Amino acid sequence: MKNKTHLRFGFMAAAINFALLLTQYFTHTSSANIFFRILSLAVLVVAVVASCLRFSREMEHKASFGEVFGTGFRTTAAATVIFAALFMLFAQVMPGYKDAFIHDMIAMGPQADMPETHAAEFERLKQAFPVTVLSGILMLYVLPGIVASVLGAALAKKK
Repeated sequence: MKNKTHLRFGFMAAAINFALLLTQYFTHTSSANIFFRILSLAVLVVAVVASCLRFSREMEHKASFGEVFGTGFRTTAAATVIFAALFMLFAQVMPGYKDAFIHDMIAMGPQADMPETHAAEFERLKQAFPVTVLSGILMLYVLPGIVASVLGAALAKKK
């Protein structure tokens, strides 16, 4: 596979979303902030659709729907893996972020109005932090990425 469009756009999406994470952290904004959540989702969708359109153009519009969709899916996979690695590294380097992130997860959870369970929930989430975060990143990246891949493949000119 000589065409690396998906890697360029995947790296770009992950880098922009990591910059958003840094902005969120240094402005002391909650992880639950809807602006940052929607903006990071929009960055991923735009990058995947742009990757599909670029791939179609590079293939002189002779690529099939499946090939264009595959490029979008690979872009999603690249962005997911790169962002997950950067996020986990950041959480290890900035331990205060990890605790704040867990507190935000508890505040958004179903037991947010029961403060007596927060300490036990905090310890449980702290123990399962890597699994919880990686599964969350997978869900928040892969599902919209698949939809964006379908959208990009539908919009791209094909044979």
